[in-house]
Amino acid sequence: MSLTFLAPQYLWALLALPAVVLLHFIRARKRRQEVSALFLWRRAQELAQARRRFSPSWLLLLQLAFVTLAALGLSQPALSFSGPPDRVLVIDVSASMAARDSDGIRLEKAVTQAQALLERGGRIAVVRAGLDATVAQSLTRNLAEARSSLRALKAADQEADLARALELAASIAPEGEIHLFSDQPPPVGSKANYHPLAGDAANLGISTFDVGIQEAYVAVVSTSPRPQQVVLELSRDDSPVAQTTLLIPAAGQGNATFPLAEGSGYYRARLLVPEWDALSLDDVAYAGSRELRVVLDSTSTPLERALDAMPNLSWRVTPLAAQVGGADVRILTDVDPAALRRGNYLLFPPPSAGAFFQTVRDWAQGDPLMRFVDLRETVVGIDPDWRRPDGVAWEVLARTADLTPVLMRLETPSLRIVLASFHPSQTDMVFRPAFPMLVANILQSFRGEDSLPLGSPLPRGATRDGRVVARAEVPGIYSVGERSYGVSLLSATESRIPGPVEVASAGGAEVEATGGGRVRQQRGVALGLVMAALALLLAEWLLWSVRQGGKWWPTGQRGS
Repeated sequence: MSLTFLAPQYLWALLALPAVVLLHFIRARKRRQEVSALFLWRRAQELAQARRRFSPSWLLLLQLAFVTLAALGLSQPALSFSGPPDRVLVIDVSASMAARDSDGIRLEKAVTQAQALLERGGRIAVVRAGLDATVAQSLTRNLAEARSSLRALKAADQEADLARALELAASIAPEGEIHLFSDQPPPVGSKANYHPLAGDAANLGISTFDVGIQEAYVAVVSTSPRPQQVVLELSRDDSPVAQTTLLIPAAGQGNATFPLAEGSGYYRARLLVPEWDALSLDDVAYAGSRELRVVLDSTSTPLERALDAMPNLSWRVTPLAAQVGGADVRILTDVDPAALRRGNYLLFPPPSAGAFFQTVRDWAQGDPLMRFVDLRETVVGIDPDWRRPDGVAWEVLARTADLTPVLMRLETPSLRIVLASFHPSQTDMVFRPAFPMLVANILQSFRGEDSLPLGSPLPRGATRDGRVVARAEVPGIYSVGERSYGVSLLSATESRIPGPVEVASAGGAEVEATGGGRVRQQRGVALGLVMAALALLLAEWLLWSVRQGGKWWPTGQRGS
């Protein structure tokens, strides 16, 4: 059998016991009584004081019992007849947990609080709550191993999947206690002991960094209650490119756009932050711009002109475009999209002698592929035998008045296709600015940035600055084989580090314990102790009333 307390801070109330005894000892017991002389009473008082220094009474015992039971009840004792319960410690390792409050770094505070739970006995497991939930330490009674796994944690992930982490914790110890240490509120309906860690930190951070066609865009967020002026630097391959000063409103966002010259490489945006900045992981961000390699299986003058106008792009025509290796994008004619499994494709049908010409009436103007693309009154020639691809995964980007698709898109983790229902030689779009802009948008979406979110696990052999690393825990350029990846935080949620969380709980430190029957038993013990304390308080009042002359009700009132 073991006894633990979920809110041990209330045991400090036991310090009131000496105060009760002291008050009972010095309490005056005088009643006004008219007598004929005082010398006999004074003599009796002297004898009584010489005989008695302290006389306990039923009133005193009831008062001491009330204070003891009330303190024990508020401390939420957990009585178990099967030994200490298993405990799973879920530690949030998202980037905001690396923030520095006035009372310390949030993750360090979490580790300190978690280590205090190790002394309660029982088996301990540790779950790392980051981009995904992983077991940092399986159930063990070895406290040294548990402490080591806690100290090895590092806060860096772009986000924390708390719901998944709590599910994993419940699967590890279905009848155990789950303790969540986070600066984010627990998921709705969660049954876990919640230890809030949000503090008073203020932060400036880069939340967005995009490198497009000859321009870079940077967004900076602030949690400061006052407007802030901050310097933003942009460099490429360690060479300065530009610098600007941003004025960011209180708890707001500031944006900057930089023109870029042609050329590939990795760009770095860096903030020159004040000393009070609480989080360093979002003070720098990386974005790549590399040459895009395109192959075509047939010649097309409008396409070739559009490709020539794009910076950081090389292209060539080869009949083997569908099989050639090393290409980032393949522009193919007369290919069945159902036969494609992997890669980036722009597909056109072959020219059709029986094409019927229709006008484009509707297009997804808010989609990035259609940015600055005006298709009003554009005429396209559609093969009457052309059949729309099957499957709900295809998204229509533009269509004619009779709802015939003109442009369609398919995106899966390994395959991206943009499919046109017309050949470039059978549309007047090629004589408009819309065509080269559409091709540029499509290829830009295929270009993609070789980037990874902060906190991503890396394959074996990945390096940063020549050192082998297993996880991307610091912003920078990482090499995996022959490819390089830019790693940045870029999370407005994490940069706007959470403030104090209001939690309705006993003691303000825990929401609810987990573990079915054990929870009900814990609640039953605490409720029983509080009810017993109230019963003793009532008994003490009744006894005091009797000693005052047999009246159970105050003067001037009668019981019914």
